[in-house]
Amino acid sequence: MEPATPPTAATAPARLWSLDALRGACALVVFLSHWHLWSNFSPHGALQQTVRAAGEFLHGSFAALTWPTGGHHPAVIGFFVLSGFCIHYPFERRARLGRPRPGWDDYFRRRFWRIMPVYWAACTLGLAFVAAEKLHPSGSVLLGLHATAPVADVLVRFAGLAGLYPHEIFAGNYILTTVAVELLMYAAYPLFYRYAARGAWVGLGAAFLALHLAAILLLPYVTPFWVFNSPLMLGIFWYAGALAAHLFLAGRAHVRAFGVLLAWAVFLLLKATPDLFGINFYGLNLLKQAAWGLVCVLGILWVIRHELLRPQWVHRPFSTALCRAGDFSYSLYAMHTPALMLASWALILAGCQNYLVQLAATLAASLTATFAVHYGIERVFYRPRSGEGGDAATTRTTLRPA
Repeated sequence: MEPATPPTAATAPARLWSLDALRGACALVVFLSHWHLWSNFSPHGALQQTVRAAGEFLHGSFAALTWPTGGHHPAVIGFFVLSGFCIHYPFERRARLGRPRPGWDDYFRRRFWRIMPVYWAACTLGLAFVAAEKLHPSGSVLLGLHATAPVADVLVRFAGLAGLYPHEIFAGNYILTTVAVELLMYAAYPLFYRYAARGAWVGLGAAFLALHLAAILLLPYVTPFWVFNSPLMLGIFWYAGALAAHLFLAGRAHVRAFGVLLAWAVFLLLKATPDLFGINFYGLNLLKQAAWGLVCVLGILWVIRHELLRPQWVHRPFSTALCRAGDFSYSLYAMHTPALMLASWALILAGCQNYLVQLAATLAASLTATFAVHYGIERVFYRPRSGEGGDAATTRTTLRPA
């Protein structure tokens, strides 16, 4: 049954469990993609080949339906949209209820303890892998690439400044660059909120669009791998999430399944287009990513609508499982890359290159690192307040909404 009136700040819940579920889904998708791609021992025998073929089919189907050609992982884009929504939602909700805005000193303190302890643990595990690979080289091209770690890159990574550093950083944990970009978004949020509170959404959108398009001008001068993982490209998705929160609280976000499917069809059309009226690869790729970002925005608003219509769904096993995965999402996103690499490195040095053993070992290593950091660091340094808005990576991530 449709609600009699659209949701308002007074009726909208302080915490949306559906966003926790989406956060968990995004983290799992990123992990499963890397688990499949980086478990690269050659399969032997019918069983191993069947398992590998099943993984290829699932990953290929997912990529065909969601992955912008040559662009960001679709779940990373989803993470940034979620992040913008989840950061702005509680601030605008409080303002609409006539409550005072929390002090920015409290905001920065809580963001610091939420992000940095796990981030530094992930940096350290990445360096542990780098040390292992440098001291006892495995001979693997993949592991050697991820063990690339000039001193300058390591210092920038630990300082959380990778989003401003126009070089590609590996240092044992490549995907932490997206977390560093989110750190910049968190740092800039007070300025963002200043204009959002005045209703300057069009001007903010124009500013983020200008940054997005200006990134094209930098491509001849810096590596595109940094450009695509910089605030220039990712900021517009964060803005889109914050705008979605604003529209939701304003009661102007009535999204139905048809709208989500239409946006998805546009994305697939662009994805299948190798050249569009002479637009070059990077320009076309921007359109593809923008279309997928729109799918994410509409998808989030559609999921929230269903949460409000069917609140009992939170007790369904599937929803409960995804919400639980959302609790672990940041630790999983931050820790899985060096855990996967270390497990494969250990197997190579042990002389075991069995594909199924690699799958089991990399899975066990990732889960062990995730649980250890979640319970030993994440929950020690940060606990959300009762009724606090959704707190998501990654996105790693950080890529993760928070």
